[in-house]
Amino acid sequence: MPNVILPVVLSMCVTAVAGVLPAEADAAKVERAPAVREIEVVVDGSYRPDRITVTEGERVRLKFVRRDRSPCTREVVFAALGIRRELPTDQPVTIELPVLSVGTYEFHCGMNMTRGVLEVVARKP
Repeated sequence: MPNVILPVVLSMCVTAVAGVLPAEADAAKVERAPAVREIEVVVDGSYRPDRITVTEGERVRLKFVRRDRSPCTREVVFAALGIRRELPTDQPVTIELPVLSVGTYEFHCGMNMTRGVLEVVARKP
């Protein structure tokens, strides 16, 4: 039995002397997924905010809350992204956006009267 325990103890001692404990070494190997940024957009005659700026590669979730009862704002459309979602009144609707490249992505109501812009800017070096 002592022969089995000795290599494990020596391994832990060498690792600890090197400044990294086994659990820390495993944790360092695991890449953490970037946090998702949630942005609330209130729909009440217009989109507030109507201009949203995010960073290239950022994970973004938009939460639309429609207060307006007009049939015009019943849905939101991101034509360039192929996204069209119904917006029931007073019920939050979450849209997970794909990771986007630098550019401008317009969104609008189903009648194309109420408009907004999602701007993706370059990541700073």
